[in-house]
Amino acid sequence: MPGETELTSAYSSKVADDLKRNVAEQERIRGEVARLTAELDELVHDHGVLLSLQQALRADVPAPGRRVPRQKAGNGSRNSRSGKNSGATKTTLVELIRNHLAASSTPCSASEVTTALSEQHRDRHVQNTVVRTSLENLVAKGHARRTKEGSSVFYTAATPAE
Repeated sequence: MPGETELTSAYSSKVADDLKRNVAEQERIRGEVARLTAELDELVHDHGVLLSLQQALRADVPAPGRRVPRQKAGNGSRNSRSGKNSGATKTTLVELIRNHLAASSTPCSASEVTTALSEQHRDRHVQNTVVRTSLENLVAKGHARRTKEGSSVFYTAATPAE
């Protein structure tokens, strides 16, 4: 039956074309899902950073009815009041972070900065969340730059022209 062969051939060709279109559409949608997943990961990370910043800002705001003690004049060291200070002031964590970024020739993650500062300053308890918040504050002030590679965030010192 010659008509049956032509009909079978036409259906086979149509099915093969439909399969190709289906595979192409699957690939297109997979690419879109991958892009949206990366975008979602970035938003989740930003959400975590914003929560950390919000928490840090709330820590600076006194509770209602609670007095905030005034800082006394001097270098802020407890030892300066007892007369045991040798005249040296303790470098702030933000200054240590800025110095580390300035000295680093490659971008650093918050955990890399934390590890390096913990090793260099064993007398200090350096927390990753505090370093990350400080880095984000430096970015907000224009003293550091943030770059993202996938879900990872890296920081570099801002150049003087910035």
